[in-house]
This record gives sequence, C-alpha cells and structure tokens, in this order.
Amino acid sequence: MTKKPLILILLTAFSGAPSADELHGDVPGAAAAAIVAPMAEVRQDDQAFPTPDIIKPRVRFWKKVFAEWSEHNSVLHPKDDLSKVFRVLDFRADAAVLAPNALAAKKKRDETEARAEVDATLRALQAKLDNGEPINPDLLPPDEAKIYAAYGSDPDPKRFEKAADDLRFQRGLRERTGTALSVSGRYLPEMERIFASYGLPTRLTRLPLVESSFNVEAYSKAAAAGLWQFIPSSARLYMRLNNVVDDRRDPWTSTDAAARHLRDDYNALGNWPLALTAYNHGRGGIAKGLKAVGGTSLSDLIERYDAKSFGFASSNFYAEFIAASEIERDYRSHYGELQREPQLHFDTVQIRDYVPYDTLRKLAGADDEEFRRLNPAYRPPVVEGKLRVPAGDWIRVPAGTRQRFEQAYATLAPNQRHDAQARITEVHIVKRGESLGRIAKRYGVSTRELLAANDMSSSGKLKAGSRLQVPIRDGGSPALDDVQVASSAPTPAAAAKPTRVKAAASIRGDHRTHRVRTGQTLGTIAMRYSTSIRKIRELNGLGESDVLRAGATIKVPRS
Repeated sequence: MTKKPLILILLTAFSGAPSADELHGDVPGAAAAAIVAPMAEVRQDDQAFPTPDIIKPRVRFWKKVFAEWSEHNSVLHPKDDLSKVFRVLDFRADAAVLAPNALAAKKKRDETEARAEVDATLRALQAKLDNGEPINPDLLPPDEAKIYAAYGSDPDPKRFEKAADDLRFQRGLRERTGTALSVSGRYLPEMERIFASYGLPTRLTRLPLVESSFNVEAYSKAAAAGLWQFIPSSARLYMRLNNVVDDRRDPWTSTDAAARHLRDDYNALGNWPLALTAYNHGRGGIAKGLKAVGGTSLSDLIERYDAKSFGFASSNFYAEFIAASEIERDYRSHYGELQREPQLHFDTVQIRDYVPYDTLRKLAGADDEEFRRLNPAYRPPVVEGKLRVPAGDWIRVPAGTRQRFEQAYATLAPNQRHDAQARITEVHIVKRGESLGRIAKRYGVSTRELLAANDMSSSGKLKAGSRLQVPIRDGGSPALDDVQVASSAPTPAAAAKPTRVKAAASIRGDHRTHRVRTGQTLGTIAMRYSTSIRKIRELNGLGESDVLRAGATIKVPRS
C-alpha cells in the first residue's frame, strides 16, 4: 500500500492573514512568510500597471505559485476563482525516493483521487441547495464544512456545481523561479537598456519570468521559443527566422523584438493590462473581445467575455506578470540572499563576408560554450559548418577582444572569406496533401528552385512519402516586412530610424532590376542572381546599415 501525499485543505479564501497551510508550515515558504520584509521601493512606472480588485486574488494565487509552492506541490482549485484552493498535495518526500516515472505515476494517481473527492463534496453540497435543505455548517462532514465556509455568502445558486465543473491542478514553480531569478542577472541590465531606448517601462523586462523562466532553450508545444516565447508567425514580424538564424534564441535580439511587439500592442490597445494580455492572446483577439462585451479594460474581459479562446492562460497572464515582477523586486523576502549571476559583457563586431562559424569562434578566442552563449541564434547547419555566417551580421565576442578579432579577421585566407552562402540541400518527406508551392514557401525557396533541385519538369501532384531535395540558404522569412541587412543583433543604434532603399531608375545594359519581395535579404537576392552582396551594395549605393523594404526595386549586376 503506497503512502498518500500530505494533503492540505484551505479553510478560507486568500486574504492578508496567513492561510491554513502557512499556519501549519507544511508548504515551502511558510517560514519565510513569517518574516516581515521592508516595503520595497515603489517605482514610477507602477501606476502604468494597476491591480484592480478582480485581479488581486489572482495575483495572490500566482505569487504563491511562483514563490511558495514547490514543483512537487499540486494545487487543486476552481479555474475561474483563484481566491479558493481546495487541496495542496505534497510530493516532496516522494520525489526524494522515487524514480521520475514512478513519481509522475503517483502524482497522476493521487491527483485523480483528490479531484474525485473534492468533486463529490461539491456536488453533495449542490444537491442540498437544489433540494432546498437547510444547511447547518456545524452538522456537515469536515470536508463539506470547510468548502461551504470558503464560499461564505456567495449568492449564486449553482456555485458548488460550477466549481465542480471547473476544477484544475496547478503545479508550483518555486524552484524554477529561484533559478530564473539567478540567471536573469545575465540579461536584465541590457534588457532594461533596450526597453528604455524605446521609452517603455523597464518593469516589462520581467515578463520572461512568466514566459520562459529565463531559460534561453525554452521551447513550447506551440513552437514558441526563447526567453520571450515568440511563436513563428509573430517572430517573423519582428526578427529573422529562417534556415540560418532563429533570432528567438538570442536573448538580446529577441528582447529588442519583444520591446517593439509590446510597444505595438500598447499603441493599439491603450494600456498595459490589455497590451500584456495581447502578448499572450493576440492583439486582434483582445480587440475582438472588447468589442463583443462593449468594454475598454481587462476587467471587462475577465468579467464578461465568455469566449472559449479567452481561456485560463489568457485571462491570468497579466496577473502572472504582476505577481512575478513583484516577487523579483522583493526576492530577498522569498528566497533570502539569492546569488544573482553577473551581467554578460561582450563586444560586437560586424563581418563583411560569408565566414564559417568555427572560423569566427577561433578568431574570437572563445571556446564552443562561450561563443555559443554569446551567439545562440545560429542554427545547426551554421554551427556544424554546412552553412556560413552571413555577410553583414553582427556577432558578439568576449569583452575586450574586439580589436584582436578585427586584426585577425583582416588576415583571413581567401578560402575562409566568401561572397555568397554555401549551397546545401535538405530532404523533405512529402506529406499527404502537400503541394510543391506550399513546401517551397515553408523553406523560403521558389517553386522553380525546387523543380531544378529535383530534376522535375512540372509542379503537378506530389506522392505522399516521396523525398524532395530542398536547397537551403539564408533568408526565407516569408512574413517579414523590413529586413535589416546589416544587423542580426541590436547595436547601440538599434532604435534609430532605418534608411529605406529607394526605387531604382530605369533598366540599363549593365544591370537588371529586382523588385524586393517580403522576406528577401541581400543574401537571398545575391544567390538568386549568382552575384555577391558587395556588388549589389555598390551598384545601389547601400551602406552597411541600410534596410531593404518589401516592394522596393533594386539594381542587380548582370552575370
């Protein structure tokens, strides 16, 4: 017979007083809760992040999730009422002796049992209400009495049934948050500088505590990646995401993108509670919800918007941000003298040619781990040497090594400096219903290139399971509007207004013209016409920091 986990039952709703679990000291953080920390200094930007009454119970709940409840605590609560917690299951002792698979099985089994018990209690209370039975709390079984008391004078005649239909478990995040607070020291100073350069509240830089726990390698089931958890469609609006680079993986580049994303959300919606919720739910979704309820605030959405798409995650996202940022500000009262990691310092240098990744690493005098940590956006084909780091990219090198790097770069042999990207292919296995055009769009190549790579004369119906050779190159970001030619990482002038490429004049005998399509870079254009980036720049009078604009016409040398 297996030992049951410690089960804690909350007697009342969250309030300023200690809860039952704190009084008994069975939940992580109970001892810390008894220590009265001095009031943290209130920052000027706090007024931009209000906490209306409907949000406050949610904030209290999420502060417990982030700072008190362990990853081995399972918290049972009604999804739409975070002021109430029915059970806190404690698996910390089990975690110390059970293998991961056995622990996961035990958690699932005990959670199922606890849910069934609470469900039965709630429905028993609801049956008494439905039958018009007078309810005397003193005569109820202990579990029923505790839950009945938690609802106090709630007038909803179906309150217990709704709670039973709404049960969910939440795992604690204390350990993960502690690690995140420590790691965040590497990035926060530069993140704050970037947000300040856009005139944005620096408190927003604490959002990765919610999104990724400051894990650079974070990747979700929805294909969201990096500190800021950009999904591909959003990423392509603000940064490079192609076969060579995934800027979502870069803490600094993605921070610049997140600042612009949040700025756009704020400009569209008018306040930070809505803008932050839009970061999770989508700008259009928030606008749609406000229109549906005739509202203007996040409170209006939480109270009245009953769309399936606006679920638990979206309605709690702002409260999670407030909770996490308050914990970070006052982390000592939750974690003691936590060791914050020092800021990562580095120099940035721009390369003028297509150069192998490992060549640049050696020039920087960095080992594999350090160079990867400073330049995490490059995809495996680049790191493995199959593709080259694109010309015009800014790379990071250890602090104080810029001059040495530039001197060494100037002496590179010709076979280490190239005018174009390497050409490689990738195998794509055709799925049922896929067309050549769809596959081409996915990889950022043209249908004509796919046909040529596979010796095909037409783009007719493809057979499921067949293998296609796909040419891989830099570029291929189909949703980008403006592609920064010279920057893969924010530079000190990252917020400066870019120079646009103006439309070219009439066709001449020594060149042809090319109309820039969405997602194209100088590298992809140069590859298409078998020329070099340097020649295109010279022909069009482009500087290193000039930006391509979709729809512009540029000159391309005739081969």
